[in-house]
Amino acid sequence: MRRHLLLLPLALLAASGAAAQAPFRLPEGERMRLATQGLGWTVLRDLAAPRGAAETGMLLIRAQRPVPPAARRGHLARTLRHLRPFHFDALPAATRTEMAGLPADRLEARGIGQPSGVPVVVRATCLYGPARSWLLIASAPVADWPGLEPELTRLLDGFRPG
Repeated sequence: MRRHLLLLPLALLAASGAAAQAPFRLPEGERMRLATQGLGWTVLRDLAAPRGAAETGMLLIRAQRPVPPAARRGHLARTLRHLRPFHFDALPAATRTEMAGLPADRLEARGIGQPSGVPVVVRATCLYGPARSWLLIASAPVADWPGLEPELTRLLDGFRPG
């Protein structure tokens, strides 16, 4: 009986079609692999990073409420300033772009990983969809960025909302 109770939620999801609808698509990386999903975040981490490293390459993805066009200017920088994993002294203005057929803002900056204190490079994108926005943040220690940047760029550019 207990086993049937555990399978019931899966059956309900399959029946509703929710199991077949992925929230997004992301290409596989050679070094970047799924590490965790929780509190609305999907986190990919660098498999090649040394065990116990204070900072590693990572890609953070989160769905957000839709951001209306009038509120988009400065939205990405405001969001980054309030994220706990990073501290920035200054952020450049975001560049308007298009991604997956949707408007987007993108910026790249150096910051400090928190609480490690390790200098990091952060490339962030906010993709503005009609039903939700997507926040994508690639980061790596400054010393590791040149080796990870091509893969992180490919992953960011390959992101597709579900």
